[in-house]
Amino acid sequence: MDSQIRNMNDFNSMINIRGTGIALPEHVIQSVHIDATQDWPEGQTEKTTGVASRHYVTHETPTSMAVAAIEQAIDNSDITLDDIDCIISASSTLEQLIPCSAAKIHKQLPLTHPIPAFDINMTCLSAVKALDVAHALLSTQRYKNILIVSSEIASIGLDWSVRETGGLFGDGAAALIVSQATQNATRVVASHFETYSEGFEFCQVRGYGTLHQPSKTEGEYQPFELFEMKGKSVFKMTTHHIKGFVERTLAKTNYQIDDLDWVIPHQASQLGLQHIEKRLNISPGKMVNILKNRGNQIAASIPSALHELLQSGKVSTGDKVMLLGTSAGLSFGAIILEIG
Repeated sequence: MDSQIRNMNDFNSMINIRGTGIALPEHVIQSVHIDATQDWPEGQTEKTTGVASRHYVTHETPTSMAVAAIEQAIDNSDITLDDIDCIISASSTLEQLIPCSAAKIHKQLPLTHPIPAFDINMTCLSAVKALDVAHALLSTQRYKNILIVSSEIASIGLDWSVRETGGLFGDGAAALIVSQATQNATRVVASHFETYSEGFEFCQVRGYGTLHQPSKTEGEYQPFELFEMKGKSVFKMTTHHIKGFVERTLAKTNYQIDDLDWVIPHQASQLGLQHIEKRLNISPGKMVNILKNRGNQIAASIPSALHELLQSGKVSTGDKVMLLGTSAGLSFGAIILEIG
């Protein structure tokens, strides 16, 4: 463990979180409305998913929400858009397959000079992996100020025949600006990711790639368009691996789980959040839970919850925050931050 700790200190592990922002569609869908439209017993959706309300797009697009979240992040920072020198779009749902989402976001921003823009897609862990990549790029001084944005429209591909997932998801976007360290810097204490590909088929949308092309598929294409999840299999695999994964993450530090001040998990489901809290023995009040009024916003979940925590005024200098999630694949990811 000592060598692992030294390895983390061998490079610049400091960054500045300059600003965060979120964007939500105007249209709010209450769970009782879903119950009525799906002819389910009143209260069934919230009881099954733990979600009371969520936002669904009407006129909004992933790009428009991304831009709105970015504008709020800039407003909450001490820099301007012209200071940004790299854009990472970290999302699972795509507005179109080509070009990358980051290029379209780039096109909609009033940038005065050319900067790179690219995508990272690790489904629900996209923003966490983007932060991991951004930290590496900042540490090597490739860039000074990196903009990460996750914008998700989950409502478009829901299978309403499955109660466990039909009302679980919500739409929204979140943005995060990270910079080379100056004063009052935040330390990246550890990052760790693992993939267990035996769970590859547990969460998937099979369509629109080269495997199942619309033009070469006989019959109805809709089944390939919809999100499919084997919830029990995901839960079982997560249950099996989550504790060991967190222990291996903490082994890169000199911390124990009790030393963490805040845990920001992916807002996967109420059952999943309860299980993580119990399985990891997280003290009451340390877990950030925004699921009830947001739903599962895929990659936007963790940065949205981080935004809410930072805006709450509850975070103090030196607080240790773990970003913790799972994603389709099946993958696990975590980053531990010490807030500056």
